[in-house]
Amino acid sequence: MTIRISFSDKTVRVAVELNGGVESLITELPQREWVGLTDEEIWTVLQFRGYNKDNIEIAKAIEAKLKEKNT
Repeated sequence: MTIRISFSDKTVRVAVELNGGVESLITELPQREWVGLTDEEIWTVLQFRGYNKDNIEIAKAIEAKLKEKNT
């Protein structure tokens, strides 16, 4: 028995070879909804890195660009 698993950005394919035959299962991966950071979460990270609250807008701009690229 041979099992092969392959991935793409949208699917998972599992192929099982048994006794000369091949059975395949292809599953589409669910599209996940973008979940952004809250202001409090951003501020926690900024504080840890030694930044002040003025940098929240910079962090939000970076997050917006990431969302644009990943949705």
